[in-house]
Amino acid sequence: MPVPVLLMAKLIALCLLLTNHVRLLPDPFLPFIPGLDHLGSPLVFQRALQGLFVVSALALLFNRSVRLSCLVLGGAMLMGVLASKIYYGNNKTFCGLMLVLAGLHTRGSRPWLLRCQVALVYFSAGLNKLLDADWQSGLFFEYWATARVKNGLYIAAARALPPLLLAKAMCWTTIAVELLLSAGLLIRRLGPGAIYLSLLFQSALLLFTGSTFTMFFYSMQAAMLVFVQWPRARWPVIYDGEGRLSRALKTGFERLDLERVFDWRSYRSGAGVRFGLREEDVRRRIYVVREGKLIAGVEAWRLILLYNPVTYLVMAAALAAPPGEAALYRRALVGGLLAAELAARWWRPR
Repeated sequence: MPVPVLLMAKLIALCLLLTNHVRLLPDPFLPFIPGLDHLGSPLVFQRALQGLFVVSALALLFNRSVRLSCLVLGGAMLMGVLASKIYYGNNKTFCGLMLVLAGLHTRGSRPWLLRCQVALVYFSAGLNKLLDADWQSGLFFEYWATARVKNGLYIAAARALPPLLLAKAMCWTTIAVELLLSAGLLIRRLGPGAIYLSLLFQSALLLFTGSTFTMFFYSMQAAMLVFVQWPRARWPVIYDGEGRLSRALKTGFERLDLERVFDWRSYRSGAGVRFGLREEDVRRRIYVVREGKLIAGVEAWRLILLYNPVTYLVMAAALAAPPGEAALYRRALVGGLLAAELAARWWRPR
């Protein structure tokens, strides 16, 4: 299974386990398919579903029959949806479908079914809002932001403006972003920008509301990985190799580089000569050779972190492990991660 697809599935499985989602899996009650509530003991059905859920999630995380584990874990969630209208939720259905599609993905092909599934979610969400009179007028957002979310900044800003002006602007911006993403994610040249827009959009929702919407925040962020092209060849990392700190960093990051994406080479090995690097250059910063292009300093460290699955697993654990009511903590962590990413992406040394 391609690294991005497997990593996406692992992130969803990890978040499902850490949020104790297994407790939500239902017994058959008000099923979508008649007859599911007559399969025998509801308790046996529920316990079997929960057992398959936990075993397959753990197997997936520990690389045991990953395709089968994806199919079983996704199937357990979809069976829960079919067995109970109360359990049903768009976020749960999306997680189940993404896991099943990951299990069905064939080696060597692009994950178009997974990508289309993500685009379909954005298109459906945007179209649903576009056809809703309360979204068109701004009434939905006004009620949601003031009575449900009770966002103080929004309430203060809305009072300083004409009635519903801010609410209408937020509604139409949301509609435009979702419809734009539904197309942009499927167009290759727009892909990187669309990925960033999706990450920012989902993060903004969490910062505004403090809610992950059960699994939706985690799954949509993880789903962006299916649009990423993972390196096919190892990328050389040119570093000093003389200082104790540089050697320690090299050793640590090599151990964490489970997919062996980066090939660390000291300057003394002659690796920097072909790129015209001087010894004083590598003493000040490291360099990553990405597809023949030399990338230095903060941007090089950014690549080392972004193309390491451990980075995403640690971030997912940090976000999903705290209790659901830890909204302030999640806002602070997401805000900090966004600030660090934007700074690393746009900062340029003198």
